[in-house]
Amino acid sequence: MSENDVILVTSSYDHNFIFWDATTGQQKHEINYGDKVIVNRIDTSQDKKYLAAGGNFFASYYDIHSQKNTPVYVYDGYKNNITGIGFLKDSNFFYTCSEDGFIRIHDLRSNNLSREYQEKEPLNTICLHPNETELIVGDQMGNVKIYDFQQNKVRLRLSPCPEVGIRSISIAYNASQIVAADSQGQCHTYVMNNMDLTEQSFLYRFEAHQDYILKASISADLRYLATCSADKTVKLWTLNEKNLGNDRYPRWELFSTLYGHGKWVWDCAFSCDSEYIITASSDLTTKIWQTDSAAVLRTLKGHKQAVTSLSINDIAID
Repeated sequence: MSENDVILVTSSYDHNFIFWDATTGQQKHEINYGDKVIVNRIDTSQDKKYLAAGGNFFASYYDIHSQKNTPVYVYDGYKNNITGIGFLKDSNFFYTCSEDGFIRIHDLRSNNLSREYQEKEPLNTICLHPNETELIVGDQMGNVKIYDFQQNKVRLRLSPCPEVGIRSISIAYNASQIVAADSQGQCHTYVMNNMDLTEQSFLYRFEAHQDYILKASISADLRYLATCSADKTVKLWTLNEKNLGNDRYPRWELFSTLYGHGKWVWDCAFSCDSEYIITASSDLTTKIWQTDSAAVLRTLKGHKQAVTSLSINDIAID
């Protein structure tokens, strides 16, 4: 596996990671991570060396290029499920959030805990701000929080949907906006000025689904927002520059609805050029779609239970 290979990996309740050939849809490699282990979220490092996994009471990471099918290290100490995971651009660190209220940053070089901060509410989702100094989390009580990990404190708390759980958060690569999706199918979009989210940031809402939203993702080129749901669909939204409210900000409008999964769609991710979107579902399949036509190009079959998380890294490394 070379540094410029596309890394596409899925995890499932069947206790396996599967690495896929994104071009052919064939399996390349499979790792069984243990019959008693549940993995909720995965991510691959930017340098394509590591796979991080978070599940029930643990986080771990694997060397993607190793012949061993065992984790390099397992971090315990979690008192509940890990619900979000991701790497910093420096691939030596990954972050997590969990239902025990903890935000943690793990150091792969020493296998030590680099940062730790606890909130009272269970945390459902986490993403990295492009400034590389803040993590954005969403909790079960409908709050969005900005955690400054250099200062080791939460600097801002916003409540776009009190008492309604935030299920997923996505931030634009240029930090122009944040989308927080909730368990009632609503998307809450904050428009930011100078990459900064404040109490004065403009907020608008729209109904994306009539059921749980399980993942929201803004494409790298800002052309699309994808939302996937318990209603078995994936929806693609696009910013309409002509649809301006009195505030003069463009709104997300429905571009297409992707039909084809037979059960909940748990996860979705865009390719780096936004030409493709990959989705994972309880129907045991992962699908690769063309975004502009909404056509299914590949259906990846191999898992024996629900596919709950996926990660793609198709960025060329210099």
